[in-house]
Amino acid sequence: MAHPSRTGAGARRAATQVAVLTAVAWLAAAVCVVLGLWQWNRGNVVISQAPSTRPVVEVERVVSAAAPGDSAGAVLSQDEVGRRVQVSGTVDPAVDLLVPDRALDGRDGSWVLSVVRLDDGTGVPLVRGWVPEGTAAPAAPTGRVDLLGVVQPPEVSDIAPSSAALPEGQTYVVSAADLVNRVDYPVASAYVTAAEPVAAAGADTAALRAVPPADPGESTRRLDWRNLAYAAQWWVFAAFALVLWRRALRDLRADRRAALAGDVPDDPPDDLERHLGRDPAAAAGTAPRQDRSPHPADGPGGRDVSSTR
Repeated sequence: MAHPSRTGAGARRAATQVAVLTAVAWLAAAVCVVLGLWQWNRGNVVISQAPSTRPVVEVERVVSAAAPGDSAGAVLSQDEVGRRVQVSGTVDPAVDLLVPDRALDGRDGSWVLSVVRLDDGTGVPLVRGWVPEGTAAPAAPTGRVDLLGVVQPPEVSDIAPSSAALPEGQTYVVSAADLVNRVDYPVASAYVTAAEPVAAAGADTAALRAVPPADPGESTRRLDWRNLAYAAQWWVFAAFALVLWRRALRDLRADRRAALAGDVPDDPPDDLERHLGRDPAAAAGTAPRQDRSPHPADGPGGRDVSSTR
């Protein structure tokens, strides 16, 4: 059994080993996790910011009916959906429509739709606001308007709730294909929801509410698979470091239990003392035993009888 003082020294050594091993393993794991996160962020490449966070521009710079059909700006790109735009022009009195079956905050109602004639001679559909079902829409403003809004992609006829004909002054969808039949100038293939209700000066706008954009838009990204693979590798290294740490702790505990049980002595073996010229038995105060075998000339009892006649 190990001496108590030596057992205490062994316990202190084991505690120091555990502390050092734990610090190194967790530091290595933390470094690997941080490197993995860095590679992950490099693998998610932002192509464009969320449209709502980008500066306000004129609507003609986002989508315009004056652009050639196969050029940029003729059709609203996905990256520009939800972009805040400035609309400057004149509201066309020939287009004053309701778009029924449009709920807002759980209430049935209709969108109020007009067309703004821009300075370049083209038009852009404008959702001036929303009114509850059975409520008349306020009159459209006359003269020039300058307003802020959010650009949205045109609607398709498939979303129409019914194929039945609507009363005069109503339409199921907001689409340039429908509006070009009501005006004599090109209309942009998109529409704008006004940030604030738009109505004629002095009109009762108590029931008119702004329509939130159906699609606020989002940033576009692409994935760099090589960097993502590097990120996964770093995280595997972190897990491997922790696995090695647990296994090393288990081995240290097993060795310590064996030492306490006496299976593995903490002290150097007695052979080392013999090698140094010190007999363990002599050190303990006991004379070494001389193992002397009887000589053939000895008589009974070991007495020398070689000279006896």
